[in-house]
Amino acid sequence: MDKTFNDWFYVIKNCSVDNSYKMGWSKSIIECCIDNPNQKEISFRSISDKMFKYYWNQTIFFDLQQSPNPLKPPVFISYVKSKIEEYQSEYGKKPIEYDRIEDKVHLDYALLVGVLKKDVSHRFLKVSGKVFDLYELNITEGKIYVKNPQILKEYSDVLFEIINYRWSQILETFNSSPRISKKIKITDRGGIKRKSLTKYHKYLSLVDERCFICDKPFKGDISIDHLIPWSFMFSDDIWNLVYTHKGCNSSKSNRIVSENEMRRLEKRNTVLLEKLESISLRDKHFEELRYSIEKGLLRKFWIGFK
Repeated sequence: MDKTFNDWFYVIKNCSVDNSYKMGWSKSIIECCIDNPNQKEISFRSISDKMFKYYWNQTIFFDLQQSPNPLKPPVFISYVKSKIEEYQSEYGKKPIEYDRIEDKVHLDYALLVGVLKKDVSHRFLKVSGKVFDLYELNITEGKIYVKNPQILKEYSDVLFEIINYRWSQILETFNSSPRISKKIKITDRGGIKRKSLTKYHKYLSLVDERCFICDKPFKGDISIDHLIPWSFMFSDDIWNLVYTHKGCNSSKSNRIVSENEMRRLEKRNTVLLEKLESISLRDKHFEELRYSIEKGLLRKFWIGFK
């Protein structure tokens, strides 16, 4: 394996973190190398553009904390949040990916580049007292000169996977949102296997009397379906499971469900929570259901899947 790849892999895997800056920084550099694999020079402005995109998407869809203190987020994150508020005040509250609306968001590059110069560009290179030769740093001009950008492009898939995995581990220490790392497509994805859904019958049978997809009565062919596909969630959550006919389940496949279906499931979840409370069935699935309703997880993940 190439030394450049090995060094990047090692630094990403082992660098110390107080927040998620280093993950955003490294991912942005690699994406810049994909865009221009023959150009070693990368400006801080280009890196900040991509970092802003990552933080915008994670914040506007899931409002994930990127550091341990929610009352004092890092400057870069605070700025992203302020721009989201500014955008939503003008265009509405509907979450939307940054790539779709970047021409409507005007960035203060002096602020963003200033953060990168001060807080991450030089710190990223240092791991356990050793300085790695991943790039030459020109703080004054706000540029880096990457060693072997073609290698970073060639191995970008693997590097993105380890970055996403490490990023998700970091976020799990700052957030209570369930199963973050299972929802990232990582190198050990094969270890995430479907489990039997039989145990959920005692919950769904309390409220689901008709097929959620076609709204017709059952005739002995009941199936349990993930409304937001399992391939996106990588988990079995009571608030995302419904009774369907087996045929309806198969025909639905991985399509994006409608707003109407989402509203119906949100209403179903409220009814189910009330039913479980009335019969004093307050187990971990009850708590997960209650938490999902309080935090609006179903809609957040639906929007993310879209």
